[in-house]
Amino acid sequence: MRALDRVLVAAAVAISPAAHRAVRREQWVADVQGAPELDLSPTALAFGAFTTALFHRRADRRTTWGTTMTAAPLDVRPEPHRVRTVPVLVAVAVVSLVASGVWLLLQTNSGSWTERVVGTLVGEALVHVVPGVAVALAILVLQASTPRRWIGASTVLAATVVMVLLPSLSSVVPVPFEFSLLLTLLPLVGWFVATRTPWPAWTFAALPMVLVQAEHTGALWTLLPAQWNPILFGVPYLSLVVAGFVASRFSTDRPRRFVAPEGALVDKSA
Repeated sequence: MRALDRVLVAAAVAISPAAHRAVRREQWVADVQGAPELDLSPTALAFGAFTTALFHRRADRRTTWGTTMTAAPLDVRPEPHRVRTVPVLVAVAVVSLVASGVWLLLQTNSGSWTERVVGTLVGEALVHVVPGVAVALAILVLQASTPRRWIGASTVLAATVVMVLLPSLSSVVPVPFEFSLLLTLLPLVGWFVATRTPWPAWTFAALPMVLVQAEHTGALWTLLPAQWNPILFGVPYLSLVVAGFVASRFSTDRPRRFVAPEGALVDKSA
């Protein structure tokens, strides 16, 4: 069991009612450890355990996350845990990008050196770090093959790290616009790989490409008065989320319908 999965399960057990902790610990650990044998995401089940403990604490209420471990017909997908993890994580990325515009708008150059540094770091976190980590975690809990999940998540995280370091690197070595464009699109490529988005749907990447080009030429900044321009800083990255969401609607991994198989491995009394 990976460290992230172990932490999630431990947190889920810790916030569970005391009477159910022993049973939940035994079953959740077993299910997460056995997930790879069924080609399921251990992280998705670990997140499901956490949402079960967090949102359904009463004995007569439970999520259906455990049913994902039950065999189902090949042409259908099991019903996922009731609190959808992927949409929540994507929503975190969107909220962070929107908040980055507001944060940058509130920054001034009249503060102390410490205040300006803190303002810059928080802005970088809202624009790059939080959305990047949220999308990478969303990829890890997708119902996709393990290699695709890890390739997609690693691609997003690698692009996030380089984006954070790029301002410092560009002050030493000139960075061509083509590299910046490729770097911006890299998280979208990781998402497409993980969701098995068909090649024709990759054309949705044209939206962020147009916006990045508009930012580079200055055309984007003419949309609002100069004092409101900081709000537009996260728009190209927000377009990545929109393009990924729309394109993944055509994914070959999208379920045709959901079923709730019988015989879930989670103790229903917990």
